[in-house]
Amino acid sequence: MTVASAPHATARRRGATIARENGSLFDRAFGPVQHDLQAVTDRLLEKLTDPVARKVIYLITAGGKRLRPALVLLTGLLGPSPNRAALIDTAAAVEMIHTATLIHDDIIDQSTLRRQQPTFHHRWGTERALLMGDYLYATAFTLVTSLETPYAMRVIAEVCQELSRGELLEVEARYRLDLSEAEYVRIIGDKTASLIGGCCRTGAHLGGSDQQTVDRLASFGYNFGLAFQIVDDCLDLTGDQREMGKSIHADLDRGAVSLPIIYLARSLSAGQRRTLFAPLRKPAHDPAFMTRIAKAAVAAGAVTKAEERARDFVCAAIEALRDVPAHPVSQVLHELAEYAITRRS
Repeated sequence: MTVASAPHATARRRGATIARENGSLFDRAFGPVQHDLQAVTDRLLEKLTDPVARKVIYLITAGGKRLRPALVLLTGLLGPSPNRAALIDTAAAVEMIHTATLIHDDIIDQSTLRRQQPTFHHRWGTERALLMGDYLYATAFTLVTSLETPYAMRVIAEVCQELSRGELLEVEARYRLDLSEAEYVRIIGDKTASLIGGCCRTGAHLGGSDQQTVDRLASFGYNFGLAFQIVDDCLDLTGDQREMGKSIHADLDRGAVSLPIIYLARSLSAGQRRTLFAPLRKPAHDPAFMTRIAKAAVAAGAVTKAEERARDFVCAAIEALRDVPAHPVSQVLHELAEYAITRRS
């Protein structure tokens, strides 16, 4: 091995180690629902048999975390009377909705990599990507409307409204270095936490849990989702693209102001902000500019401060589990909450 290739080999080994650690966590956490997760994948493939829809299969089966469908299934197990068929259909629906949001997000971000694969628009074009996202949304709704209870349909419809609102708010907030933390939390609450909270809410309901337990599990999911997104934004600045399996610096490249950037901007004088962020609005950014911003955020302690804020939301998520009926799945959810702030991909 040459000296030049050594860092790349080290990065690959580190990435493989993290993948094994994450895989071990998910194997353990998802163990109680592993069989049903396979049933969810089978249901997805069954619903996407139309030739026009087959193009998206590569992305759905590309090794994503399956976190959202797993949360539907896990919270369903906490109840006294899980409706397995309804839980599987709902889990498949939320995975379709999540995939649709990823396809549309990647168009907005102009990202080229997702789950170690070319993004859908990069592979098939923007027109097909837009339409495929819409197709997945529509297919998801055909699944939830077939359930005997309208509850899941209502929750999923509200979540889709919040997802769209979050994306719109984020677009409106582009390049705003004066964005407040409260505004940022509202954006990620809509665009990320709403779906994760909705997964837990519908899962708990379809498991037969009482309303108090349903509400507490929804609170768990929402706070977990906030923490998850804050850490994701930190990793966009500090992560390794090969480890993460998706493009990095994509948020800042399109002017999205994340929590570490908010903290960084606050730490600078007006003159320092103008100097550091001057290239931000230019049509084509120098990659070195993105690297400078990332390094400045680390040096100023902005990334660490954002990670500490994520920890606050994890604590709130764990607190929401305090009065949930005792069950082995409760410990699984606790471990997943901790994973939100320790993950590296």
